[in-house]
Amino acid sequence: MKYLYILLLSIFFTNCVSIPKGYVANDNICHYNDTIFKINKEELTLNQNILNQLKNREGDLVITDNENFKSKFYNLNSEQITNKQTDKNLGLGKWIRYRKNGTIRWVFYLYLNGDSKVFKETHYNEQGETTKVIDYEKGYNICWAEAIEIVKKIAKKDIEKYQITGFNLSHNNLNEFPNAQPEWQITLDGNEEYERKPIKVYRIDGVTGKFLRTTKIITTHD
Repeated sequence: MKYLYILLLSIFFTNCVSIPKGYVANDNICHYNDTIFKINKEELTLNQNILNQLKNREGDLVITDNENFKSKFYNLNSEQITNKQTDKNLGLGKWIRYRKNGTIRWVFYLYLNGDSKVFKETHYNEQGETTKVIDYEKGYNICWAEAIEIVKKIAKKDIEKYQITGFNLSHNNLNEFPNAQPEWQITLDGNEEYERKPIKVYRIDGVTGKFLRTTKIITTHD
């Protein structure tokens, strides 16, 4: 059975909603001061114990797994090792790629509902020095978490009525599309009644935080 997704440019709201006070450049909301967004000294180079455990190992190696955080290593091939860390409360991933000798190669951050890269991707040489930085929120004043908080206020009635449990996030990447407008797109995960409805996409201006409009994605059966 195939599913055809038809984007209907049905603008439900044409008036912009002002950004709630205190959202712009607020690191407490964006969580950029949290540990998940930092690389500590121990993460720059894998310790020998982990390297020994990964040697000739098939599958993943779980280091930590509790209700808040998970860290596991993948021995991808003869040249690369990846450490995938997950902040379960925030729904964020920190993916760290290492060379086979244990030196860090790069790190990026992922909002897992939608697999949208957020914050910055940083590349390193074998001495652990930064060689390249890609800012996935380039051109944005409103961060990923601020956009979600704005939608929580706009969609408050639906969130309560349909028992919304999650938020799916995507945005225009100005590194790939420099002429695009900075915009966050957010959809909701809810109960069975909500899931039977057309998917509603909330669009938020990435500079001002204004609510632009909603569009719908209708699922049809072929």
